[in-house]
Amino acid sequence: MIELEHLTKSFNGKKVLDDISLSVGAGEVVSIIGPSGAGKSTLLRCMNLLEVPDAGRISLGERSMELNASGRGHLSIAERFRTTWLRTELSMVFQQFNLWDHKTVLSNLMEGPTIVLKESRKEVEQRAHGVLEQVGLAEKAHAYPSDLSGGQQQRVAIGRALMMRPKAILFDEPTSALDPELVGEVLELMTNLARSGMTMIVVTHEMSFAKGVSDRVLFMENAKIAVSGTPDEVFGHPRLANYAAKLGASASPAPRESAPEAAAPDASGEAEGRS
Repeated sequence: MIELEHLTKSFNGKKVLDDISLSVGAGEVVSIIGPSGAGKSTLLRCMNLLEVPDAGRISLGERSMELNASGRGHLSIAERFRTTWLRTELSMVFQQFNLWDHKTVLSNLMEGPTIVLKESRKEVEQRAHGVLEQVGLAEKAHAYPSDLSGGQQQRVAIGRALMMRPKAILFDEPTSALDPELVGEVLELMTNLARSGMTMIVVTHEMSFAKGVSDRVLFMENAKIAVSGTPDEVFGHPRLANYAAKLGASASPAPRESAPEAAAPDASGEAEGRS
């Protein structure tokens, strides 16, 4: 369903994506792991053009966008009109929750469908209540983000992504800004989404999720996909030995049917940032 071909991206002369090609099928859960600075978040942001690749092709279904290296990371006027379509089809959940503080939870969920998709407010509100039920926050519809815990705010952000009825959801380290005791509730929701058939691409340091829930795991290193395969194949690969040891992760994946548990936070204690 999603096809990336030969994506490259540089910042200030430093290459952060080096000829990346990737295919993701409908209903597939793909986790992207690797050390900070490997290019994981940049790859995710390039998928829906929050960062514009210097070159390559992005395809979603039968539609595609060709990025020209001569443009040096800039879109043509025609291409700019297509970014809204792409971002609607590929919703994104960020490290920070990015909710509107002055709007209620219900209003946060309704904003995209009513403003971007021009859907009926009555129909959108009805769907929003259903989504809040799905993410376990039905009673928080009229609360404000400041009234919620970090885990609850991230669940609202996931609900907001679901409101756009996307073909896939991109998760950029969705638990990295949470206190350890709140990580589990977000991972549980993501696991339920995976089991429901939602296509998901997840940049994560939560090894239990990557090992136990993913159909495929990508290990990125030095701006490239160094290892790709099933959780068994990737976590058993010698290339990951030092990385796994750093995170205190075991070499063998957890059973696929098990619900994930909150993993220990990244030993570096730092978010990846742009790359």
